Amino acid sequence: MGNKITIIGIIVLIALIAGFVFVKSGSVETTNNLPAGNQEAQVVKLSVENGQYVLSPSQLEKGVPVILEADVSTMSGCSKAVVISAFNARKNFKEGDNTLEFMPDKAGTFNIACAMNMYKGTFTVLESDGTKPSYVEQKLPAGSSCGVAGGGCGCGGGV
Repeated sequence: MGNKITIIGIIVLIALIAGFVFVKSGSVETTNNLPAGNQEAQVVKLSVENGQYVLSPSQLEKGVPVILEADVSTMSGCSKAVVISAFNARKNFKEGDNTLEFMPDKAGTFNIACAMNMYKGTFTVLESDGTKPSYVEQKLPAGSSCGVAGGGCGCGGGV
């Protein structure tokens, strides 16, 4: 029993260190290539409310570049390290560096999460004709409830 607790403790410690290294590593940004030219972009506001990501608007257009503007004042700890894996987009937001650009090149409902998978949210990319697709990305695995009922592992740091 003692060995299991030790192993679990080591795994949690490694996950925390990896999360904080990502968050502290600066402004890492990875995106799909956006089209050249002066194509108009969709501006989407990102904030955190009650431990969840909120995007406004939450419905986007397929094939139109997105500029995600984070309200860093609502984001604490690991919530600043955002990952949108379906579009290969990630960013460690900070004051003065709070935008992430990506191209929604497929339609459906997709997940957004922090790098530690504690803050989560969803958004929908509509088909080119404006219809709502039936595809829903698989829900993210259950994790900590960062920001809810006192937070969770790694929450609330001055990152």
